[in-house]
Amino acid sequence: MRGVSALLFLNAARARIATNGIRGLSLRSVAQDAGTSLGSLNYRIGDKAALVAHLVEEERLERQAVHAAWLARVAGLDLGVPAVLAAIITAYLDQAATVRRDAALTGCELLLEAGLDPAGYPGIADLLKEEEDFWSGALVRRHEARAAVFGRAIACYCRDELPFSIAAGHDPDYRLLRAATIGRLAAGLAGRGDGLSLHFETLVAACGISPATAPLPVDLPAGSKKAELARYIADVIVDQGAASVTHRLVAAQAGVPNSSVAHHFRTRDDLLDAGMEALILEMRRELNGAGEPDSARRYGPAVIRTTHSIALAAARDQAMVPFALDMRRRRAENVHRAVGEAIGGATGLDRAASQAAVLILVGAGLAALACGRSEQDVVTLDQLAALRAGFVACDGS
Repeated sequence: MRGVSALLFLNAARARIATNGIRGLSLRSVAQDAGTSLGSLNYRIGDKAALVAHLVEEERLERQAVHAAWLARVAGLDLGVPAVLAAIITAYLDQAATVRRDAALTGCELLLEAGLDPAGYPGIADLLKEEEDFWSGALVRRHEARAAVFGRAIACYCRDELPFSIAAGHDPDYRLLRAATIGRLAAGLAGRGDGLSLHFETLVAACGISPATAPLPVDLPAGSKKAELARYIADVIVDQGAASVTHRLVAAQAGVPNSSVAHHFRTRDDLLDAGMEALILEMRRELNGAGEPDSARRYGPAVIRTTHSIALAAARDQAMVPFALDMRRRRAENVHRAVGEAIGGATGLDRAASQAAVLILVGAGLAALACGRSEQDVVTLDQLAALRAGFVACDGS
């Protein structure tokens, strides 16, 4: 399968997804980008489902090689020292976001789509498990019994952080915020934090310009028919994926003629731009709205999919970066106390640690959705509480 001709198609598919998202993946476009015929692609790869399966398998094989290189790289390092582990996690994310950018974007897009149809992406489960095993294996020498849960926690954190690192890795304020949360992750969420985490509120405030000053991609006047239809587009993106968006489907969801949708959104790109803006507006309302801090809706599947969709859009369009950063910097904003007490007891967690914990939980949720399994099989609040307690017992924090 890894012959030169097959890799030509897979690299073309990756580049197409990196540029246009999963919505841009079609056999015809991949064949065109590869400089060959559709018939040749069908012969070498098969149908679209086969292409997706090959993409997942190729990503899995490449990650195995990457992980082997990382295991050799860290063999002589003490990963029991939080500062060392934090530097490793940061470098790992940076490599994925730069050297392996197209592959990483493809992996993020496929993970998001697998959350809607786990059976259609059977290789994803093995890929994610091997990623968790890599971190656990790297940690076992210094962390022994807790290495399994700690490794899964780091893998889950990276899973949520990666699309933001791809989109905003060039932004120094984002990098400082990320460094604060990675530092608390590497310390097992124990202690009260030091260094950058002491300035967490300042880092959050500085991370990106205010979205209120950034122009949205489409004009959606409040209360207009156009804005109403955009909400239906957003629902399709969240519930069925961006690749499913068509004029016909949106019209059916809204209960209006196709011509009504086409009147406001002439092309499919117009549909997707409007749907993305509606997602941004909905997330603003969600983050600013009232409600119980532990509301199941806060970090449920729809919110997870929405924030990752926005981050992936920002990776392809710099105008979207302020909106992605707003989603990222406000991770845990409405659940800080609930998450902190669930993990840290009555004293709770500092804000950098609670944000790191929420990134872990979101990454666990992504894996659960994509693999059709329960979060219990990934990382839970109880497991994070036990992990932190182990660190506290060891260092007296």
